Amino acid sequence: MKYQGKVCVKRMETDRKAYRPRSYQPRPRVAQIHVLGRNATALAAGELRRKDPLASAALGLSRAQRFAIAGTLFLVSGLAWIAPVATALVLHHALWAFFAASIAFRAFLLVLSSQPTARFTLPKGEDLPLYTILVPLYKETEVLDGLCKAIGALNYPKAKLDVKLLLEIDDKETIQAVRNYNLGPEWEILIVPPIGPQTKPKALNAGFARAKGTFITIYDAEDRPHPDQLRHAVHAFAKDVVGNLGCVQAPLGYYNAGQNWLTRQFALEYAAHFQVLVPAMAHLGLPFPLGGTSNHFRASALRAVGAWDPYNVTEDADLGYRLGANGWRLGTIAPPTREEATAQLGPWQRQRSRWLKGYIQTIGVHMRRPAIHNAMAGALSMMITLGTAVFAALGHASFSIVVLGFLLLAPWTGALLAPVDYGLALAGLLVGMAMLALGAKRAHLACTPLDLLGAILYWPLQSWAMAMAIVDLIKRPFYWEKTRHGLCPKPSVESNVCSDLDNIG
Repeated sequence: MKYQGKVCVKRMETDRKAYRPRSYQPRPRVAQIHVLGRNATALAAGELRRKDPLASAALGLSRAQRFAIAGTLFLVSGLAWIAPVATALVLHHALWAFFAASIAFRAFLLVLSSQPTARFTLPKGEDLPLYTILVPLYKETEVLDGLCKAIGALNYPKAKLDVKLLLEIDDKETIQAVRNYNLGPEWEILIVPPIGPQTKPKALNAGFARAKGTFITIYDAEDRPHPDQLRHAVHAFAKDVVGNLGCVQAPLGYYNAGQNWLTRQFALEYAAHFQVLVPAMAHLGLPFPLGGTSNHFRASALRAVGAWDPYNVTEDADLGYRLGANGWRLGTIAPPTREEATAQLGPWQRQRSRWLKGYIQTIGVHMRRPAIHNAMAGALSMMITLGTAVFAALGHASFSIVVLGFLLLAPWTGALLAPVDYGLALAGLLVGMAMLALGAKRAHLACTPLDLLGAILYWPLQSWAMAMAIVDLIKRPFYWEKTRHGLCPKPSVESNVCSDLDNIG
């Protein structure tokens, strides 16, 4: 495949050897396109699996895990056959204790997160380091223009930027659109051949192998990052006197939150997670699941842990816990990134099913070696976040139906759940709504009591996504369910800047 015109073409034979130009046409001050060689792509797809197989989702469940799951199912089935009522009560009490612990811990994080955060002013005239921005794209022609403008609006010297667009070789439309776009010399376009799983983390590994920056960040195609985000990340790393801060996460939000009911609920959910839960966990020194974008890494930390797992479809969550397991600390910064929320139920279900499938993969990978997590902090954090998400998705719809059925039929049957069950449901509802309200306030989202009550209908939607995730995990565990973007009105770059800049610090 040849590319001509405003860009010059090179082919990378390996990621460790010099490049041999296939057709070279010098064009000063323009981006270059490189088609990665098979060796470089194979390394991106399989390096972690080769170096540390137990850290990769490629292996699926280990033999010990399969025996443990089979043994547990056999034991529970046998007990249910012998003593069904007693077995049901034990399972009920175990689940009640798990969710009670999760709700109590989230209430603690809510109180902790309510404390005011320190603010700072960015220094001027500082000597900024080289910063690599990785941007994986696949069938994203609709949002390419906005992406380039948003990156161009970053308050960071262009001479200190190393921007890499990561494209798939079968995505001819996006490749052609990028070729026609007037990109500067700080941009590099890498085309990834179809070797290994066609996933975002494989493309990120390919880009990271050619990264020049001291720090690395990721932006998705539809992202609109705050202009000062890179400078805040540099400042956060500069304040790390110990040198163990491996990554800082910027809060994510949605620029189309008001498009419909689903996007409003999605935006509230994100606000609770990134404005309340994540900062509190970072304050406690606990690892947490990173977002899929706007996480800023030390390049040395990424190399030390093997970068991204191409076989994990929530590579962000996995990497957050792998950093923590290897002694790296996670932090947060305030300047946000706005994204496009999925506005239709079908695409939302498919996206959520990929997340839940990846959560199961991540739990399975990290529970192979739970002792590696310092003082079990990583295991605790994982079960409070990913474990709760998985179990809640399994039970939201069924639990809601059971509670509603008991309440509606009580006048005729006289049957009621135990008071502690209603108490647990009420506690979970109140803590969840409090987190939504606080997150909305910090994210400057309009939030009415009706929006908060709408969460009662929004949460059970995850149960169908969970069923899809389980089927997908069995049939095609490494399949990446693509989310289409560019379906909402295009935001301006300026609309991403927070109206209350005093809150950024």
